[in-house]
Amino acid sequence: MENFSEIKKTEIFAEIAENDMQALAYCLKIKFRNYNKNEVIISPEQPFEDVVMLLKGGAKVEDIDTFGNVSLVTKLKAGDVYGIENIYSGEKVFSDYLTATENCLVMLMDRHRVVTPCQNRCKRHEIVVRNLMRMIVRRNSFLVEKLKLMSKKNTREKVLAFLNKQSERAGNNYFEIPFNKTELANYLSVDRSALSTVLSKLRDEGVIDFDKRHFRIIKNEEI
Repeated sequence: MENFSEIKKTEIFAEIAENDMQALAYCLKIKFRNYNKNEVIISPEQPFEDVVMLLKGGAKVEDIDTFGNVSLVTKLKAGDVYGIENIYSGEKVFSDYLTATENCLVMLMDRHRVVTPCQNRCKRHEIVVRNLMRMIVRRNSFLVEKLKLMSKKNTREKVLAFLNKQSERAGNNYFEIPFNKTELANYLSVDRSALSTVLSKLRDEGVIDFDKRHFRIIKNEEI
């Protein structure tokens, strides 16, 4: 099947045999599309007809309010899915921008076919639904985590909470974050200059050290 090697790398389809993919592609009305860097894949108010899976490249999810303020929701890498949280919510349109951060290959799955078992109630469809549910649970955990981050009182607390979580994920005090400085400011919903000031102060105080996206937590600080 077309692009099977990329599809096989994803969590959703890892257990599906190649000879089953053609039938599953028909069942889910799978389509493939290529996007160039900075091209908008999904925009707000666009009808929610397909679940989007990134097969190659990268993308970012952003919320832009009526005043033009940008908030980075998350970044996607190959294997990540966008729109799964909308499947069971009854949403009829997308609410955020999904934009390619590099040239990428995207797979679209019909939202109705994803949640509605085919007439044959095939095992391969059950596997996909089960794996999607697992991803939805993780996505909800991510949203709860970000909500806790946004509840911090000031920029310093947000930065420390974010860095501590990244260190925890890496299992090391030295780690790389997935954002540049502008993206991190948007993700934390803080002013970029205020973020730079806080980072510099934390380094001067010997709490952290960093070089671009690489960080090291030198001493833990209570938040």
